[in-house]
Amino acid sequence: MRRILLSLLLAALVASGAPVLAWDSVGHRVSAAVAVEYFEPGVREQLVTILRAHPRFSEDFMGQVPDFIDTGNELEFDTWLLGQAAFWPDIARGLPRGERSRYHRGNWHYIDGAWLRDAATTQGNVYVGIDPLPDIAGTDGEAIRSEADVDNVVFALDFNMRLLADSATEARQRAVALCWVLHLAGDIHQPLHTGSLFSVRLFDSGDAGGNGIDTSEGNLHAAWDRALREQGILASVDSITGALQSMDLSEIESEPLDWTAWMHESRALLTSVVYPEAVEREILAAERSGREMPEIELFEAYIADMRRLSEQRLGLAGVRIAVLFNRNL
Repeated sequence: MRRILLSLLLAALVASGAPVLAWDSVGHRVSAAVAVEYFEPGVREQLVTILRAHPRFSEDFMGQVPDFIDTGNELEFDTWLLGQAAFWPDIARGLPRGERSRYHRGNWHYIDGAWLRDAATTQGNVYVGIDPLPDIAGTDGEAIRSEADVDNVVFALDFNMRLLADSATEARQRAVALCWVLHLAGDIHQPLHTGSLFSVRLFDSGDAGGNGIDTSEGNLHAAWDRALREQGILASVDSITGALQSMDLSEIESEPLDWTAWMHESRALLTSVVYPEAVEREILAAERSGREMPEIELFEAYIADMRRLSEQRLGLAGVRIAVLFNRNL
């Protein structure tokens, strides 16, 4: 499996065109590969059968298989296909206009930090110098019955998981839903997909999940997406899989399948860890003086915590994806 993971990660780097590890490419593939390790017998094969009905399977899957993936090795090839499926909603962003409008859904990848439902009992927003925004009461998942009802990551999981779990769903639609479930289960484990920072002047409409905060590692959202870049491919895979092997996963495997609980965890990290103290300090100083906010330096201790927590979230996402499919397919 270690060889397969390495092949998949190399494939991800080829596909992304950049020598970095990023949550929006390699991270999704890693979570999918971790999930494969925890599938019950027959689940992987069933998922690949569903995926083969994807309306763009020829172009975006078979047409993108790297030469070093052994298509004759069923486990390796299936794992690559599921990793490509997990990444596919980001591929859809770059499709030609007609196809992009058919498949790309930008607001499915994140959620308003003031939105609450079920286990998500506290906001994911950080407020600097202003009072919190009012809570937004989220609609019950059972009410999300059509794509028109979907405008955030939680509703998108409600909707696509319902489509996927129903064998009566039209095959092409079910295959697209599989890609979205794989992808969104990863997205909701990334803290900066679950809230934003607000202030009086600089971020009166929010910082778009850290995208508006410039740091020494790129914007804050990108820094978390690329948290594992410096330690390299093999070290990242070894660290994630090694940590999982040393854990007692029985609690995770028996927990309720509630993505609002996964979001609640991400928000706890966002409000306590993700925004370093220097961010609030510099925002307040900039707003008092009327200047723009300077670039924030991310120090070594912060970067180390960011890498450690990113590994944990990617590992949890993979195990939970497996449990989700084991129970519902």
